[in-house]
Amino acid sequence: MAALPRVSVPIAPCRRAYRTRSEDEMKQVALVLMFFPLAAFCFAGVIEIRSKRTVTEKLRSLVPIVLGIIAFGLLFGPGWFIPVTPDTSVTLSRVMTMVSAVIASSGAFVTYSRRSVGVSMACGGLLLALVWMFNRTLA
Repeated sequence: MAALPRVSVPIAPCRRAYRTRSEDEMKQVALVLMFFPLAAFCFAGVIEIRSKRTVTEKLRSLVPIVLGIIAFGLLFGPGWFIPVTPDTSVTLSRVMTMVSAVIASSGAFVTYSRRSVGVSMACGGLLLALVWMFNRTLA
């Protein structure tokens, strides 16, 4: 399949308002990376629910997964949790970065049914921590 040429498309009648194909591709990559933690936590949750373990072992291994999904949800709506100002935004960002790091390292505290669950929790939690590090409200 032949590669398409790079074409600049004007999006507004301004001077420098041109968007190239590479910018659109970068937005798509950023969107995929943004939702990867949610996909990783859902993948881990489905595998843990379907595992042949006792109910208490399942509940114990589902706690970090549920915390990861909650941390991902707060990423898009931190105002649901506390009123967000520029001062509280910095504190919330630091706290949620630490929570995400603990979720990523939860394999050291909780035994999962498969190794792939531990790997997906580590990858999802670390990427979530990276996103939380830069999620701040400016004045």
